Amino acid sequence: MTASYLNELQPSARLLLGPGPSSVHPRVLQAMTVPVIGHLDPDFFQVMNDIGDMLREVYHTSNVMTMPVSATGTGAMETACANILEPGDTMVVCRNGYFGIRLGNIAERCGARVYEVDSPWGQPVDPQALEDELSKHPRVKAVGVVHAETSTGVLTPLPDVLDVIRRHGAISIVDAVTSLGGHDMRVDEWGIDVCYSGTQKCLGAPPGLAPITLSENAMQVVKTRETPVQSFYFNLQDLESYWGQSRSYHHTAPISMTYALREALRMMMEEGIENRIARHARVAAALRAGLEALGLELLADPDYRLNPLTTVRIPDGIDDATVRGSLLRDYDIEIGGGLGEFRGKAWRIGLMGDSARDRNVLALLSALETILNANGYEVAYGSSLAAAQKALAAER
Repeated sequence: MTASYLNELQPSARLLLGPGPSSVHPRVLQAMTVPVIGHLDPDFFQVMNDIGDMLREVYHTSNVMTMPVSATGTGAMETACANILEPGDTMVVCRNGYFGIRLGNIAERCGARVYEVDSPWGQPVDPQALEDELSKHPRVKAVGVVHAETSTGVLTPLPDVLDVIRRHGAISIVDAVTSLGGHDMRVDEWGIDVCYSGTQKCLGAPPGLAPITLSENAMQVVKTRETPVQSFYFNLQDLESYWGQSRSYHHTAPISMTYALREALRMMMEEGIENRIARHARVAAALRAGLEALGLELLADPDYRLNPLTTVRIPDGIDDATVRGSLLRDYDIEIGGGLGEFRGKAWRIGLMGDSARDRNVLALLSALETILNANGYEVAYGSSLAAAQKALAAER
């Protein structure tokens, strides 16, 4: 028998409609095939400059320190905590889902004393609850909040939360892994100190880079630390030397991934940031209409639903793995299962980046109608498609 690793790599062509990664446009994949050059080549420095300029556009910021970390979104989360926090610092973390919990975990590993402000899963962060918690701790160094909680499909309105953080003189750390490019993000206008994201969702690139931006205030905190940053790889002062004017070597940048991000951002500039956000809103409305036409319950509070990702309760008597397995095996469509409190209870459907297309909504709903009927959950064929098409027509 021939070992499988001797065969040419030919993964199945999937439609990625889960919580990430999202499907990647052929132009972005093509960009990864252009010749590799050195990470200290002047031509590559121009690629870095282009990416920095476009990320500032997407973040709506003039922050000099705006760059992609060579990691996924969790790496950017760790970068933010490792550089802002020192052992013994106090951090308050807003938790309304799985990734708020992860943020607190990383902060504790950085030596911080962490206090939590918990909101029910499916609800946004409560600014008043944050105010009450901050009033108990007069020397809070930082506050962390997840803008788009991928585990629940909830979007927390940031301005009110950021106002509370500012009043208490703390550094704001905002997780925008699932929202950047799919919802409005205005770093300077809203006064965000640290904001990070990932390339594999609404930005439309493969996973592997994590855009981060820091305000002058945040960088001053980093530069005046009393203790060294415990991570060499994620040390922003050293990374600033590479991404800044001196272009000093820090680590070998992922060249091909950087090409991909440049092309993905270029496509976003061509489409227009506001148009990209509107596209995510349009397809999300169609998906919700179709799911509700099937009698399925959406889990997020209607006033705070995330457009790039929708959480839907699994109907009684329907097996999570059976439905997702059939979607993948029979239709080459991937959706996600639940995390944490929603494990085994919810599906997470992502419409992000190049996956956020009308045709993908209709393909998924059609497949769901067939699979649900086959598993004893009776729905009228065509009902979800009609509802989705009506919603799409209303948005044109």
